[in-house]
Amino acid sequence: MYSIAQEFLFLFLALSLLFFVCFSDSASLPIDLVRLPDGFEINIYAENVDNARSMALSPNGTLFVGTRQAGSVYAILDTDRDYQADEVIVVARNLNMPNGVAFRNEDLYVAELNRVLRYDKIENSLRNPPEPVVVNDEFPADPHHGWKFIRFGPDNRLYVPVGAPCNVCEREDQRYASIMRMQPNGSELEVFAHGVRNTVGFDWHPETKELWFTDNGRDMLGDNIPPDELNHAPRRGLHFGFPYLHGKNILDPDFGKKRNLDNIVRPAIELGPHVAALGMRFYDGIMFPKEYKDQIFIAEHGSWNRTIPIGYRITLVRLEGGKAISYEVFADGWLQEDGSRWGRPVDLLIMPDGSILVSDDYGNAIYRITNTNLNKVKLKESKPVFFGQVKQAESMLFQNYPNPFNPETWIPYYIKRRSEANIMIYQVDGTVVNQIYLGVKEPGFYVTPEDAAFWNARDADGDFLSSGIYFYRLESSEGNQVKQMVLLK
Repeated sequence: MYSIAQEFLFLFLALSLLFFVCFSDSASLPIDLVRLPDGFEINIYAENVDNARSMALSPNGTLFVGTRQAGSVYAILDTDRDYQADEVIVVARNLNMPNGVAFRNEDLYVAELNRVLRYDKIENSLRNPPEPVVVNDEFPADPHHGWKFIRFGPDNRLYVPVGAPCNVCEREDQRYASIMRMQPNGSELEVFAHGVRNTVGFDWHPETKELWFTDNGRDMLGDNIPPDELNHAPRRGLHFGFPYLHGKNILDPDFGKKRNLDNIVRPAIELGPHVAALGMRFYDGIMFPKEYKDQIFIAEHGSWNRTIPIGYRITLVRLEGGKAISYEVFADGWLQEDGSRWGRPVDLLIMPDGSILVSDDYGNAIYRITNTNLNKVKLKESKPVFFGQVKQAESMLFQNYPNPFNPETWIPYYIKRRSEANIMIYQVDGTVVNQIYLGVKEPGFYVTPEDAAFWNARDADGDFLSSGIYFYRLESSEGNQVKQMVLLK
């Protein structure tokens, strides 16, 4: 017979198991509620990433993630390259709002509230990282809008914003409400853009290399004004309105008459009011259809004090001729009709295969958005290239071996300079069937079976492909090169 104590123990264990199943991180992320355009899907890339905020990817594939409230920085590993995390490592703890992360030349840069740190050769010691080097500690320590998003620009300088230390105010110190930049060693710190209330995301146009950034509008003017902003800064020294002008034409009731507005740069486009537009990226991948090329994706964290909540989604700004022409919802569903929410997008990152990662500091996760109708690409005709025909002027592919192709082959190639590289496998109609991720390769020839790329005639799902003609394309910083192969089984 069971004793009363045994019965209580059984009941406790049963309730504990029920609690775990119902309220574990994986069970509390109903990603099937996320609505996306036809042909797209979303999956969980990494779970249990507490307060996941800004992201940076190393050339070796390590994803670094900063936090705001947790005080930690993570390294997320995908060791088998299946685009699903295998391990989450805490590389730093007890930092002061380490929201921003950036990666350069093997080193991890982390932005705290009032300083930027550097962890040298971080991937050599993820489990026992070195003591950080203080790169620059000359930033204000105000917690209000003090957390920072950082990135290296095309000019090889680190861009570091300093938010306004208030809802709306005027400060003589020119560092406030700005985007600053400095050399990688912390020298030559200067203001790049003025009048920026609080940006937590920016990127450079893939073609023009000009800066674009999101900016959060002020509060306490009502539910519907002012809008958040997407701004365009083609050069240094421009002023973007705060605290005098909000959006394109809303004068601040307290500060609007204190400045001539003729030289203020209006937003490239107005976003939703109080949507908390944070991370943004130009889409420069190859997975999505061509209409998304060089367009802007924005992570909207969501309103905190609006009567009817808004945001909690990913939006898309379309450009034409360098001008923003439209603003639309790309993905939503984190916000429910009753006003509750189960996630808050923070940052975006384009992966080497063209998928998009999305961080969520409320759901403590990283998502991955893919296009299930793989992008069609136009392939050019190409004749076989043999070893004696190699030119040193560009990265090149050699003919695969054996040829005619059999279910196991190796593909030699040459890399001109240090570069992240992939080899994509295509059908005749241009449909991508698989990708060989090569990682960061040093300059040189990769021609032996131990060094060359290997493919086993399978598609991305692991299924064997039928006999026929296929194409393979080397993608590196030197551009692309396509060759034809024959598969005989």
